[in-house]
Amino acid sequence: MASLTTKRLVATESQLKLELKTLMETVAHLRHLFEYNDWANRRLLVAVKSSGSDRCREILAHLLITEKEYYERLYGKDSTGFDFWPDLTVEECGTLARETAEAYEKLLRRFDEDGLDIRAKYRSSEGFPYENTFREMLTHVLTHSSIHRGNVMLKLREEGFAPPKIDYIIYLRETKYI
Repeated sequence: MASLTTKRLVATESQLKLELKTLMETVAHLRHLFEYNDWANRRLLVAVKSSGSDRCREILAHLLITEKEYYERLYGKDSTGFDFWPDLTVEECGTLARETAEAYEKLLRRFDEDGLDIRAKYRSSEGFPYENTFREMLTHVLTHSSIHRGNVMLKLREEGFAPPKIDYIIYLRETKYI
């Protein structure tokens, strides 16, 4: 009977080691995805500037201001009444993209796995109170940005412009495998 118990403990210890290894890689993976996010945003910014498309600029401004607002929500910002569709110039979008990417990079540089489970309390633009972990909110920022980059890419095509190649695999080819 003791050997069966020992085997269960070994399996449990092995599973815990695997889970710990996976968790330890989460922060590094998020750092990497935010680096990709910045790369893709900057490429899209150049394309939007070249196109002169007002609608693409509006969507890009929404994407970027949302990244900034969620960063501030991590620290409890009350977003009641916040305008997620500001009328920013392309230059203002560029500044916002750079500053926000730097803020996320600094945040993730000093974070460990436990930090990702910190819960942030904030209010939505409608004034409703919510609470989510940093991990959940950071994941939301990435998926939200990806959705709206897709919107801009489609709009660029519809308006007759060639959108930039911003696929993740292209990012890897151009940055990781050079």
